[in-house]
Amino acid sequence: MKHSSGYSIVFFLAFILAIGLAGYSLYDNSQVATERVKIQNNADAVAYSTMNVLSRDMNFMAYMNRSMVANQVSVGQMVGLSSWFHMTDQVIINIDLVAKISYLVPPLGAIINNITNTLKKVSNKARDYLDKAAGKVILGIDKWIGALSTAQDIFQVATAEMAFDTFDKVAKANDPDVDTGYLLSKAFVTADLIKSWQDEVGRANTAYANPWGKEKKLEKKRFEEFSKVIASSRDPFTRKRSDDWTGWLGASVPGLLSVGVKAKKRGGSDFTPRSFYGQLRWEWTAMDTVSIWRRWKIEILGIGLKDKKTELIPLGWGAAHALSNKNYSTYYDYNKKKNRNATPDFFVDGHMGEERKKDKVWGNSTWKNKTSHKLGAWDDGYNNLQKTAGIRSFYYLKSEEKKDVGPNMVAFITKSGSKIRTMEQIDKTNSKFNRSKQVQIEEQGSLANNTIYGLAKAETYFSRPNDITGWARKDGYREYGNLFNPFWQTRLIEAEDTERALAIGLAQIK
Repeated sequence: MKHSSGYSIVFFLAFILAIGLAGYSLYDNSQVATERVKIQNNADAVAYSTMNVLSRDMNFMAYMNRSMVANQVSVGQMVGLSSWFHMTDQVIINIDLVAKISYLVPPLGAIINNITNTLKKVSNKARDYLDKAAGKVILGIDKWIGALSTAQDIFQVATAEMAFDTFDKVAKANDPDVDTGYLLSKAFVTADLIKSWQDEVGRANTAYANPWGKEKKLEKKRFEEFSKVIASSRDPFTRKRSDDWTGWLGASVPGLLSVGVKAKKRGGSDFTPRSFYGQLRWEWTAMDTVSIWRRWKIEILGIGLKDKKTELIPLGWGAAHALSNKNYSTYYDYNKKKNRNATPDFFVDGHMGEERKKDKVWGNSTWKNKTSHKLGAWDDGYNNLQKTAGIRSFYYLKSEEKKDVGPNMVAFITKSGSKIRTMEQIDKTNSKFNRSKQVQIEEQGSLANNTIYGLAKAETYFSRPNDITGWARKDGYREYGNLFNPFWQTRLIEAEDTERALAIGLAQIK
């Protein structure tokens, strides 16, 4: 048997070379794969963190809008309180006037008139002090509402700076070698974010009575919706001060005739729009009335033939306002309108028109005490406690759809191949380790454009918890995205194919 000698070393060297090349290749591949995972995780963190800043901005706008609503309701409370005190004061004045009759009985008359006269003085002083105090409180609240509106704009500017600062800081904190200032990628991210924000969020500044164009019409609609939220947020005292002070008091002949009188109290505060030089301003106006009504009913054998109720004596009246421009508040008189279901001029396309069939507009049907209503408008039409600016500028969602998602953004970061520790970079940075060109296989095909990139997308979305005590809606309804409740959060989502394609294209450009 013959043995070969001298040739095995060739195959052995070839085998060792192949193993070495495979080792180099595996090392490079593992380094690049690791860096790709790291840069993708980095992009996810950048997108989420940056979008979280914008979600916080959405919640801040919601807080400011809610605060403006609450403060507007506070103005309505002051106006309603003044109106109620004016009515109470007038009731005491009228009682004091009627008490003069008691002078016909000298000893008793003097006592009664001393009491009523003292009550009148106290009531009059209390009314005047309340009006002055309410005016100052309303002035402070109105200025505070303006500050809340301005705070939205200031926070908006700060948020923009904070968002891009967060973008850079998070990326660099995860990997100092990534590039967030790459010109085209930066422009891509900025343009994408600005477009998404402008598509979703708007700023309402002016409500025109007769708007032109889609944007102005939407702005007016959002003002009307804002006023609805304010009107719906009124407390029971501000919304409705109507009840019967007494039941029907009188006499009757069973089966034939019954007569009686009742003291009816009506009142409430309304947040109403008025047009000034083509622009709508919302104002608070309130009225309270109380009248003695009479009723007579004719029936035969239990069958009613006639049942008539009419206002007999105006007992008290009062009104108060917080107007934007004029000092006088014009009350719409339903009694002059043949068709009471017709929409009052001041409420065309407004929220009050929706309640017209309920007969509860203008001080919760205070106009039904017809005489007291007219006297209230006559005496207190000029009782403007303080001029106000009404609804200030605010941010709103543009979409008319019921949805839960808001603006989104794409994070795009890159990293140069020179920052990745491949065999090629080891050759360049380590003088003690130099491979021959024969084994530098990466020269024939390495990283595309010597760059890797990470792409991630995040959005802000609205989610009101239903399973946490105290947070769920009491009415059980599902709540969609809005800028009145601060339940905006952040989540990562899939980037669109067009965004990925654009990112890949940008990565190829030096």
